[in-house]
Amino acid sequence: MDQKIQVVVLDFDENKKRISLGMKQLQAHPWEALAVTTEVGTKVKGKIVNVADYGAFLEVLPGVEGLIHVSEMSWSQHLRNPQDFLKVGDEMEAVVLTLDRTERKMSLGVKQLTEDPWNKTDLLAKYAIGTKHKGTVRNLTNFGLFLELEEGIDGLVHVSDLSWTKRFNHPSEFTKVGADIECVVLDIDNENRKLSLGHKQIEEDPWDTFESVFPEGSHK
Repeated sequence: MDQKIQVVVLDFDENKKRISLGMKQLQAHPWEALAVTTEVGTKVKGKIVNVADYGAFLEVLPGVEGLIHVSEMSWSQHLRNPQDFLKVGDEMEAVVLTLDRTERKMSLGVKQLTEDPWNKTDLLAKYAIGTKHKGTVRNLTNFGLFLELEEGIDGLVHVSDLSWTKRFNHPSEFTKVGADIECVVLDIDNENRKLSLGHKQIEEDPWDTFESVFPEGSHK
């Protein structure tokens, strides 16, 4: 109270006898301090100031923030909670994906700081058909589960490929999100970034053993 300050007149309403004032207008807008060299494709550093369900905001300068959408946090094709990747106060680097200085909006990406795993030269050999791996269940659907073998490399295990002897109506009857299970690569589609995986193929089909022990025409 009683402190004298400088202000800028923003609006004057003669009918209501009201004047709208502002203080921040006495200073340049923070976006004007953003370097002219900052453009799409360049890297920026900052601190996470807010985390939401859809992404997080990185403050690169006081008053200048960019959105890192959850889809730009990982090469994984299945969205996860942003809090799985970062938290408020984290200092990090990101890549500018879009920049609109007029609207003062900027979108950023973190996954672009690392190589897209699907572009690795040894991918086809590493995940060749028949190779065995262990992955983490990231998502369950009515038709199967998605298994993450490494950051950005996911594959589908169809519900029919979970067991030779049991039938599951839903993969939740077999496992849960976050569980680690073994699998075999059944097919790889590098162009469409898809892996088909199976869990029951870790073991031999019991019917193959049955046929060898009890050939056609034999008696029990």
